[in-house]
Amino acid sequence: MVADSTDTSCDTWLPEYQWRTHHSRVIDADPAAVGRAVRAVTPGDMYVLRPLVFVRSIPARVMRDEKRFLGADLPVLEGLIQGVGAFTLAEVPDGDLVVGFVGEPWGLRQHWLTLTPQEYLDFDEPGNIKGLMAFSQTTDERGTRLRTETRVHATDPRSRRKFRFYWAMIEPFSSLIRRDWLAAAARAVEDKTGK
Repeated sequence: MVADSTDTSCDTWLPEYQWRTHHSRVIDADPAAVGRAVRAVTPGDMYVLRPLVFVRSIPARVMRDEKRFLGADLPVLEGLIQGVGAFTLAEVPDGDLVVGFVGEPWGLRQHWLTLTPQEYLDFDEPGNIKGLMAFSQTTDERGTRLRTETRVHATDPRSRRKFRFYWAMIEPFSSLIRRDWLAAAARAVEDKTGK
């Protein structure tokens, strides 16, 4: 398959996966405004992200290996790309967005790879997880339904065992962050329109 930078279907980018979460929220605004808002959300706009990242980064700070990528003014998406190594797989301007991530998140020193969209599609090296986070907007009778979906695929049985334990610990917090992100985008749009 050849990578298409406008194909934002999760099934195109990661059809096989072992773990998945999805959340949605209706926002009283047009889809383009919602698309811009979700990209502009900063850690300072969210209630739970910074405390959770602080706790997760304690081992890195102890080992003096901390990467600071969640400044209050930097959009969360940019922080993930610049600081963690996430990368854009597909994007429609002011619309749907798919971000990929590949690596080993379970150790004290997380290891991430930055790939091109085609490298991501072709990637299957053992010992890693391959994941995506997607945002999509659809028109709803009450405004725009903003959805986020996260999928993760372990590339071999060993990484599946490691990630299963890691996922059991982080999934509730990951879901909390996703819901907080959607709420922050809603607040930003609705504050601007006075709704």
